[in-house]
Amino acid sequence: MDESKKEPQTLSVEELKNKGNECVKDGKFIEAVLHYTHAIKMDPSNYVLYSNRSFAFLKLDQHYLSLQDANETVKLQPQWAKGYFRRAEVEAASGLYDEAIVSYTIALKLDPQNPKLMESIKNITDMQKQKIQSNQNTIWICTCLGFIVGIAVVILDYCCTTNPTLGHPFSMVAFSIALAGLGWSIGKSVTLMNTWGAGKSLQPPEELIGSDNANKETAQPEKKPKYSKAQARQRFKQGRL
Repeated sequence: MDESKKEPQTLSVEELKNKGNECVKDGKFIEAVLHYTHAIKMDPSNYVLYSNRSFAFLKLDQHYLSLQDANETVKLQPQWAKGYFRRAEVEAASGLYDEAIVSYTIALKLDPQNPKLMESIKNITDMQKQKIQSNQNTIWICTCLGFIVGIAVVILDYCCTTNPTLGHPFSMVAFSIALAGLGWSIGKSVTLMNTWGAGKSLQPPEELIGSDNANKETAQPEKKPKYSKAQARQRFKQGRL
């Protein structure tokens, strides 16, 4: 038989996984996702494939898809530490440090001697402390700036105007404190916005939301015909209602 007419041989799950792993090593994460996805279609209960694809999605900054695969890994094999490690990595990349610490801790309980997990917990704890310190610094700086601006306004008002608006010492102090309070409010708002922004990358992509909405619109529930009271009684007597 002519070699050119032979049908291409279908790759096994293990071969597809190995190809995906090679692509990951080469930094070809999109190709890796394709290989893992093909393998998952052939073996949907293979939790290692979901774990590997979760890593590839994370490298592509597809946090939502990466978390879905990590959760599927945990669901298929809840006693495998690496599944929780994958989930923790996505949560950490999304700024959800508290959730990441929980996932890392579960992984460490399943694999207590894993030095990488211990290091990851230390790193994420340090990142969380830095975030808290950064938020405190932001509030402090905004408060100080507000107070400085208040003092500057009071000095300019006193020195550059014939009849100062803030002539009384009490009003000068109160005005400066009020601007310091305004600065504190601004700093607090900035830190709250940063906190609320954590995990935003875990929201599903717009194309998935649009697809779900389209499916809901097409799958309209069948409406039952409406009958009058007399027709309803008649159908009840006939045993048709």
